Amino acid sequence: MKSRNKRADDHHGKAIMGLIHRVTAGNAERPTLGLNVRQRLVIQSLGQDNGRPIAAIGQQLGFTPSTMTGLVDRLEEQGFLRRESHPSDRRATMLRLTRKGETAYRREVDFYRALVDETLSELGDDTKSLVLDALAHLGRSTSAAA
Repeated sequence: MKSRNKRADDHHGKAIMGLIHRVTAGNAERPTLGLNVRQRLVIQSLGQDNGRPIAAIGQQLGFTPSTMTGLVDRLEEQGFLRRESHPSDRRATMLRLTRKGETAYRREVDFYRALVDETLSELGDDTKSLVLDALAHLGRSTSAAA
């Protein structure tokens, strides 16, 4: 029974990987492709809740402080975000998206919306709604766990 579950897990893993690769390859024109995955994750995190401490974002994304410093330095140099003093904690630094960063975040949202629409286009409305509800639930439970 265990080997059967492993095969099923492998099948599911390969199915998800194939889907991601197909959609990514089909969207090579992704507007934020000049940013690496980690940089996009920082922009996405800030876009969802602009004005957050560097440490909180790093903790949410599982990045070390030194990794976050490098990412933030690069994104700040490129004009996507700015550092600000924390209003109540002198030791903490807040991050905020600039106008360029907000545009990049909007492009990320648009990319993912198109990705979902394209991926789920073959499903009926009821199934599509079920999948989207499940994804939203997973996103909330993952955020709560972090």
